[in-house]
Amino acid sequence: MNQQGWSPNPAAVDQFVATLRRPVFRVGAVSARDTGAGRVVLLHRATETAFGRFPVRQQTIGDCVSQAWALAVDVLAAVEIVIGGEAETVGAVTATEPIYALSRVEVGGGRLDGDGAVGAWAARAVQEFGTLRREKFGAFDLRKYSGRRAREWGKPGHGLPDRLEPVAREHRVRSVSLVTSYEEARDAIANGYPVPVCSRQGFRERRDEDGFARPRGTWAHAMLFCGVDDDFRRPGLLCVNSWGRSWISGPIRHGQPDGSFWVDADVADRMLRREPDSFSVSGFEGYPVQSLPDFLGVWS
Repeated sequence: MNQQGWSPNPAAVDQFVATLRRPVFRVGAVSARDTGAGRVVLLHRATETAFGRFPVRQQTIGDCVSQAWALAVDVLAAVEIVIGGEAETVGAVTATEPIYALSRVEVGGGRLDGDGAVGAWAARAVQEFGTLRREKFGAFDLRKYSGRRAREWGKPGHGLPDRLEPVAREHRVRSVSLVTSYEEARDAIANGYPVPVCSRQGFRERRDEDGFARPRGTWAHAMLFCGVDDDFRRPGLLCVNSWGRSWISGPIRHGQPDGSFWVDADVADRMLRREPDSFSVSGFEGYPVQSLPDFLGVWS
């Protein structure tokens, strides 16, 4: 059975958004408005360049929110590397267990029973408390994902071990802003800003002839929007899941990663509007319009 793990909490989202300098993307990134119209931008290509591969994830507990946010941090770092023209690659991907622990305990106060987290809690966690790479930190070996570790650290009264907190704070995301429409997500991605999306929308496990998965059923789940094709006869967003490589099958477009699928614009819009808990992610203070390298898009 595929794991999910998003816990809808509108009050928690409202409380967090009220603390942000740029609470919503459409206001905080006015200069980026409509910059994604008619464009194709594929941020997974930056990640393949920076990491040498796309880091496909396989969750084993209901920690999808931390999976989506860790991947967003990786994509963001990769975009910054390719924009800066740096030759070196990133050594390790972002660890999910610290984000899971921080979001549930340090931010959420240990209020949730069972698995899961709120998207806004993860947004605050990576912005205020930071992130850790999949490396060894003294006695703490984070080189391999462990759902058991995530669950243990995510228990009330636990959280991220104190000795790791100063290290995590060295790697914080600068800006997060609520995204509530397809157009906002399109424009964010077109400028190199990925969007972890939390929604109840489920999908078929078979892509159609265009690489899209059609809506079906209900998932309380978090994934990552990291590509846009607004130039196709079916505009949409590329969505990456955390259920491994083979949970979905069928045709692909633009060399999309294993385990991913395209989402039609109207479906993506519905996912972002119905229960807002999805955020754009920036390594800057704000969202400057960025000129991305040609290989991140399909240009006419």
